[in-house]
Amino acid sequence: MVSKTRFWYPFILLMFLCAGAAMDTIRPGNHLNSSTTVVSVGEMFELGFFQPTDSEHYYVGIWYKNIKEDPVVWIANRDYPVTASAFFGISDDGNLEIKQGRIIYRVTDMTLPNANVSAKLLDSGNLILRDENSSILWQSFDFPSHTYLPGMKLGYDTRIQSTWSYVSWKSSNDPSPGNFTLKLDSGPEKQIMILNGDAIYWRSIRSWGDSSNYFEFPVETRLNMYNFSFVSESDTAYLTYNIYRNDTISRFTIDATGQLRQLLWLDNEWSVLNSQPGQPCEVYAYCGANSSCSNVSSPICSCLPGYKPSSVEFWNNGDFKEGCSRKNELQCGKNDGFHMLTKVILPQKQLTREVQSFGDCRSSCLSNCSCSGFSYTDRNCSIWTGELINLQQLPVNNSSGTDFYLKLAATDLETKKSSSNMRRAVIVSVTVTMTVFTSAFCFWQVKVKRDKRKGQDLLSFEVTMSPSHTQEEQCKGRWQVEHEKEVEIPLFSFSSVSAATDNFSFSNKLGEGGFGPVYKGKLLKGDEVAVKRLSRQSGQGWDELKNEAILIGKLQHKNLVKVLGCCIERDEKILIYEYLPNKSLDTLLFDTNSFVKIKSASNIGSHALSLGCSFCLLNP
Repeated sequence: MVSKTRFWYPFILLMFLCAGAAMDTIRPGNHLNSSTTVVSVGEMFELGFFQPTDSEHYYVGIWYKNIKEDPVVWIANRDYPVTASAFFGISDDGNLEIKQGRIIYRVTDMTLPNANVSAKLLDSGNLILRDENSSILWQSFDFPSHTYLPGMKLGYDTRIQSTWSYVSWKSSNDPSPGNFTLKLDSGPEKQIMILNGDAIYWRSIRSWGDSSNYFEFPVETRLNMYNFSFVSESDTAYLTYNIYRNDTISRFTIDATGQLRQLLWLDNEWSVLNSQPGQPCEVYAYCGANSSCSNVSSPICSCLPGYKPSSVEFWNNGDFKEGCSRKNELQCGKNDGFHMLTKVILPQKQLTREVQSFGDCRSSCLSNCSCSGFSYTDRNCSIWTGELINLQQLPVNNSSGTDFYLKLAATDLETKKSSSNMRRAVIVSVTVTMTVFTSAFCFWQVKVKRDKRKGQDLLSFEVTMSPSHTQEEQCKGRWQVEHEKEVEIPLFSFSSVSAATDNFSFSNKLGEGGFGPVYKGKLLKGDEVAVKRLSRQSGQGWDELKNEAILIGKLQHKNLVKVLGCCIERDEKILIYEYLPNKSLDTLLFDTNSFVKIKSASNIGSHALSLGCSFCLLNP
């Protein structure tokens, strides 16, 4: 005969488990399965099993309770996925473990004096294991995954053999450890860097002197939202941060492509405030050693003066990783000299010297046989030895940048001097023998060909003179217009588009859609344009870009946004539209608070499109 106690025991246990799932704490004797979770007291975070999209595996993780888009912030068993039959709880010896059949995966592995412990999920997203005196024995913040939350650390502590680094997912649907690692450089410069395997992929330009600038936020963002602090001792160095407002949800992630992204939950979606590396030239050693990288030139990489590609075959195929090597070795004496490069971002890994003048700085490099170049600014002397990494050439119209003095052998300096003298002689000879009218004509011809090849200057473009259909064409049928002529769309140079948007700065960003961000550009005469820069990951190719430009170019209409031109330089795909300061038409059509009352949106939309359309619309 079954006793009443044994009869009611399963129901009591089930009620206990359900009650435990609604709390924020796991205690010895209860556990989580694939259908139960633990929620923090403020319902910010949730702990339990989750299953990635298109995956048969299960993982124990922590995620945002009320956010459905990319919510996971921590994973316990990244390298050991389980099935839906697994359990997560506290073992008999007080450790956190995942049990599947006879297989046990230990999340913690500690020797404890007693097993009277509990695991609590905090509203910060931190899972803590504590004893009966509430002393913290272990916390998930010390074992991060791919997300850098407020209150977490980025750095190291050699005294306790701890490293707070962040590892990307292998792919968007596979949370196992990926190829990219975000960590703090333990060297004297204390820079943040991203590793691809064991190789440096990206390194922050600034040192720890101004920790809030590490991710290069807009000033107003970092002052109003983030409170960064940096701790540096003999054996410890780490960066941590908090958010001023409790109602702000923000985090940093290292994604599967190696992008360090600063995310803000805004209007029910994750908005990307910033990402690093933002440009190809910011990728560590993108052009290899002893080369110059320019985000507005084509090709993007070029060897420094006095250098040649180390592998001509790789270089010509667009593989610049081998870098460049000297044409002539330095003589390590007075015959060596310097060639000045202007408006550059200086290479990394410089050495600082205390000198009194520019001449002392120059002599310090000249007397050092391994010195490759130097820079001197306001009594600050920096010299570089060995290979030069990540030197960037800024555009001519860029007001920033520094002068760099590249050390070359005398032979290379004489070659440059001879080439310069020969060029001057040719110019003088041509100038004397040609008439003013012939010179002007040739200059005009060269300018026309160059503009056709590289595109027009967007800064000097007149929006009021943009191409549009004539009134006569507006009355023609669609078939007739398409077959009589193709729409001519202006082609703009990438350098002028970059200058109009202030190098695609965050302050000019209007928004971001599925195909990429949209920026506001300002022209010389004060006109404003909208610049849509297609993302390389958008999936939209050349055919889609061409179709969109031709379609909108033909559909010139007073109620539709007008396409002004495009830019297809290198692998950039950019469309330039007219700027709408009052937003688009859908704001009035679908805004319930608008003063405009619409009885029939379909009738008005059909009527609005029929008036002034560049080809006739047939309405049913």
